[in-house]
Amino acid sequence: MLSPTTLFPTIQVGDNTQPGEEHNVSTRPIHFQKTTTHNKPMHFQYLIIHCTATPAGRWVSPEDVKRWHTAPIPYGNGWKQVGYSDLILLDGSRHQFVKHNNDLTIDPFEITNGVAGINSISRHLCYVGGLDKTFHKAQDTRTLQQIETMLTIIHEVLTYAPNIKIAGHNQFANKACPSFFVPTWLKQLGIPEHTIEWRNLFR
Repeated sequence: MLSPTTLFPTIQVGDNTQPGEEHNVSTRPIHFQKTTTHNKPMHFQYLIIHCTATPAGRWVSPEDVKRWHTAPIPYGNGWKQVGYSDLILLDGSRHQFVKHNNDLTIDPFEITNGVAGINSISRHLCYVGGLDKTFHKAQDTRTLQQIETMLTIIHEVLTYAPNIKIAGHNQFANKACPSFFVPTWLKQLGIPEHTIEWRNLFR
């Protein structure tokens, strides 16, 4: 596994800084659109970071997440597809729910249910965790191994899609996920400014 400093020389891990500092706000409009009607590839625009909203240190398996998302109501969400492309487990290992062909489009088979309205133009990355051990407070619980894997995936995506925007789920929905403010963290990594989505609809 590549180290964070190999990928991004100014990495500072585990940052929980909230919105409020000066930054460049993207002028790219966010177009919310229905994703269930598309039967052709859409232009890849966003990499969205999520958490499972589970307590720090609790092991969650890919099978758990798939069951939560696809099991019939009331046992799950009743979705036809899982919510994420990739899941990063506590030990840093990576599980791919959907195999992407690593190009500039999101094909119908690559669509996952991460953020309503933009799924057909997005890829979704999730880490296990996101709550403190009491299960009551949002917290950036990423382990060093999870951060390393997250950076590896970000680097991988930017290699073939260098102009996408990277953001957190909480910039598109009124919720805490992924329990940290992604743009501030990304800026500390030293990645190109144009790949950071600063827009925050719920600020």
